[in-house]
Amino acid sequence: MRVLFVFVDGIGLGAVGPANPFVGLPLDVLGPLGGRSGFEGAAYSSLDATLGHPGLPQSATGQGVLFTGEDLIAVAGGHWSGRPTPRLARKIAEYSFLRRARDAGLRSGFLNAFDAPRAAHVVRVVAGEERPSKRWAPSASSWAAVAGGGTLRTFRDVELGCAATFDMTGELLRSVGVDAPRRSVKEAARAIAAGAAELDVALFELFLTDEAGHSQNLDFARHEILRTDQFLTALFDAIDPEEQLVVVTSDHGNLEDLSTRSHTRAAVPLVARGAGAGKLIAPLQSLMDLTPAILRAVR
Repeated sequence: MRVLFVFVDGIGLGAVGPANPFVGLPLDVLGPLGGRSGFEGAAYSSLDATLGHPGLPQSATGQGVLFTGEDLIAVAGGHWSGRPTPRLARKIAEYSFLRRARDAGLRSGFLNAFDAPRAAHVVRVVAGEERPSKRWAPSASSWAAVAGGGTLRTFRDVELGCAATFDMTGELLRSVGVDAPRRSVKEAARAIAAGAAELDVALFELFLTDEAGHSQNLDFARHEILRTDQFLTALFDAIDPEEQLVVVTSDHGNLEDLSTRSHTRAAVPLVARGAGAGKLIAPLQSLMDLTPAILRAVR
């Protein structure tokens, strides 16, 4: 079984009300987040993002837990935001589900595409050959991907149809002067499906959802929700459900409650599509449970 993990930053399960931008939108895969029905044939559940620790869940530790299956909130002494600390980075590198799959003889990879200079810098940083720049410091996902000899995809892979940029279309990157390939959201989804079909375990990350939540801007929030749902719907349609399994979840709540700029302690959605989807996600309770489940599914 080939497994694709789509990580969507900062979306929780919120109350139906005026502060929840999911409510009232014509959503498909993300429909249940706004009180609507979901994608036919997909399985739905939720995960606890707090692991019983006090305070508001944060990105570095939440993503670290998702990508390793280890309680990195305890390792950090509490929830930690932004980029991983050196200690967290070492733990992510050691226990990364992509590294563990590769060490077991499986094909694994990160399907986000970077411009070539940034990709090369991050690989050298993870290998201990360079100090990270403030602009290009590796994220939790990059540490998970590159640890143990992994690589990062570049815009060339977008052109080959087996990767996509974090903004899916390249529009945001081009707006800041990066010469990223132009793609539609649906083209990006089909590229991720194709890239994942070549691997046993794959990861793709979307994080503009978290930025939209922090903005408290309803138009921005709904824009990103609609784009994300369009991507996921096209992805679910593009995979071979007999051969591929797609799992979608988040690291913490945020976008579901625009009444606050902060993260929330809400449970995060867990959605799966493909062979064995319901069986895989039914027993999962917290962020710690996903990596072990993915590794069991592909072995």
